Amino acid sequence: MTTERPILSQESVTEDIQRFINYLRGNEHISNSINIPNTFVDNINKKLQLLSPIRSIAKVTTTSNDKLDVVIDNNSSESSGWVTNSLLQTKDNSCLSKISIYLYQLYSKLRVAFSLLEDDSAKVEEVIQDKITLQVAATENKAFLYGDGINQPKGILKYNITTKDYKIDSKTIEGVTGGNNGTIDYSKLIELMDKLNTKYLYNAYWLMSRNTASHIRNIKDQSSGKFIWQNAILQNMPDTLLGYPVVICEDMPSLHKDTKSYCSVLFGNFYEGYQIVEKPEIKLLKDPYNAKPFVEFYATKRVGGDVIDFNAIKALVLQ
Repeated sequence: MTTERPILSQESVTEDIQRFINYLRGNEHISNSINIPNTFVDNINKKLQLLSPIRSIAKVTTTSNDKLDVVIDNNSSESSGWVTNSLLQTKDNSCLSKISIYLYQLYSKLRVAFSLLEDDSAKVEEVIQDKITLQVAATENKAFLYGDGINQPKGILKYNITTKDYKIDSKTIEGVTGGNNGTIDYSKLIELMDKLNTKYLYNAYWLMSRNTASHIRNIKDQSSGKFIWQNAILQNMPDTLLGYPVVICEDMPSLHKDTKSYCSVLFGNFYEGYQIVEKPEIKLLKDPYNAKPFVEFYATKRVGGDVIDFNAIKALVLQ
């Protein structure tokens, strides 16, 4: 269920923002928490898209409920075609399943100096927005990779990764063994790409840490001798690896030799593979008493996430 925000007049929006600023500065006494104005929430979400690598490539949906039900069709046969004289009916629902993605409360606790709140020339609302954004981005991105699904989203790397005997209907991510002693082979990157079904390639991305990227930058095509990594030629455009864009995520495992087995690279269509769901509002509670000489703010939002198509994501495993 996707919700649309009500259309508000410019006057009501201005009043909402001014009331929020007064609340931050202590000019308006509100005993309970206050909802951050939609204008500021939109700014926070835009910055989250830039700061949270998983969010930037996954599917993001807003809802007013405490969970989002996603219907999964595991039928690999054709589900479209040309209408004939007979009515097209489907009686077999055995291939349908449902995933319920629950929303959990994510908090951000920040402190602001009294002197800043008393400074009429300071844009306190922007300071609050930036602090919330940085903290939320760091926390939720780790959960989208490693969360156990208990009071937090279920992360991609929390699921089992198998490099043999992969079953399409299992809740398992298919992987390729990439190399030994913290190295990545060119042939294994090609093999990983080949594992991804063609229908997912149109919006596929590589996901890796900066450390892993530094290693892959030096790999060359075995036949042409050219580097398989291509730097972006335009600003704000991603680098590409074997023709597909690369997203750097520092929460991904870095290359190292002291771990028995770990996933260093993910490749896939994350928009089809991973679903993020959130409520549109962010609440803020102010505590001016317990952290003097600072004012403590406690922001909360509800977020969930889970893998919805295991076939859309592949993993490179190092041993």
